[in-house]
Amino acid sequence: MPSTADQQALKDFALSIVRGQTNVYVKELLREHGIRIGASKQEFDQNLIDAIDEGLLTREHLETWLQSVEGWGQQHVYAYRLTADQAKPFATEAGAHQLVKDARLAKYWRKRTAEPTHLEFPDDEDLHLVSITYADSLRFHWHKGTKYWVRTREEEQHDKRNEWIGGFEYQFRAYRGRSMREVMRFEIQPKMKLAALFIPKPVNSKAHADAYANATKTMGKVLDFDAVAKRPLLVAEVIKNLDQKLAFDAQAEDVRPQSTRLKAGVAYVEFSGVSQDDSYFDSAGVKRVRDSLRSDTDIGGFTGTAGTFRFDGLGRVELFAADKRIRLWSSLTADTVWKILGTLAHYQRPR
Repeated sequence: MPSTADQQALKDFALSIVRGQTNVYVKELLREHGIRIGASKQEFDQNLIDAIDEGLLTREHLETWLQSVEGWGQQHVYAYRLTADQAKPFATEAGAHQLVKDARLAKYWRKRTAEPTHLEFPDDEDLHLVSITYADSLRFHWHKGTKYWVRTREEEQHDKRNEWIGGFEYQFRAYRGRSMREVMRFEIQPKMKLAALFIPKPVNSKAHADAYANATKTMGKVLDFDAVAKRPLLVAEVIKNLDQKLAFDAQAEDVRPQSTRLKAGVAYVEFSGVSQDDSYFDSAGVKRVRDSLRSDTDIGGFTGTAGTFRFDGLGRVELFAADKRIRLWSSLTADTVWKILGTLAHYQRPR
């Protein structure tokens, strides 16, 4: 049983969420835990307090929900290698803050905080830069409101009878609007000498291209992004080197290859499991063929073009050499995302 002080701290935390969001977002939080919603934020306040007193809503529930709306994972990632000179100005909070001020972006700066998220939720569907934070890394946050329409058995009960209008029969089916917050980020990790752009929008869409342009334009005010863009993560080498390491040292990482495509000249060879849950390692015959590329000379003539790897407990990660892109398929945390990126960066060279 939490202490009285802990209970009060949780209530304050919960109420700060309510005050920072529009009604539609809070409704989803309450709905997920079977808590009565009410018709106004004042009622939400009381319902949240009652739910905490009754043990229906815990800090873990709140932080899990906030993590889900904060949007780590399930994104396309463009990672970049920073030189020592590029990383050095961001090594301290004071240095990073000065660069942000020089870029005339100081109004977005926030102090380092233990809070797990930013509580403002967007009311429209435009992508906005909402904050810049520093906690051993410099992180830019963009938010965008998005609405989805959901139809389940719960919504079916609100269907209306068919009506004849102007000589035609019309059918009226109920869908519930579910408002979500999409999050785009650019993060500079000076200790790792890495930077990365995280975009939630589908690749090859105008929204994806617009998001990329929005982010890179902003980042160009803080650093020489053209120079950074010339040093992307060596995705082709990562595909080949990670697969090669796992082929002959399966215990090297908590990773299993689902599929790998290697190109040599005008041809390619692909090793792949038959489903997203299978590894080609599970086929003894295919594994023997893969093992024929054992020496550096054997594998040296190939380059990786695509690869899908399963990170233990972290889900599926796809790599695409053509546009030097990483696709994260699972919901993750900031720490686990950077664990994955750190592992990939490690295999830019043979190991």
